[in-house]
Amino acid sequence: MKKSLRNWDFGRIFRLLAGLAAIIYALTSKEYVFLLLAALFLLQAIFNISCCCAGGGCSTTKQDHPKQAYKDTLKPYKPEKK
Repeated sequence: MKKSLRNWDFGRIFRLLAGLAAIIYALTSKEYVFLLLAALFLLQAIFNISCCCAGGGCSTTKQDHPKQAYKDTLKPYKPEKK
């Protein structure tokens, strides 16, 4: 539980506030369908997941020595002095 309550960034705070706003709207307007939307936002904020990149699929791996593409075919630019 401690791990899920760390690292609050802008997106996570935004989802929390959107969930709270949806709860308030659902209760004041008696449109209880918005409670489902609020639950979605609150769960995303608490567990720090999103719809697209929940499994970490959007992250890239860091390479220590990236391969240089076209190393032999591209020549470095050396401007001529006038």
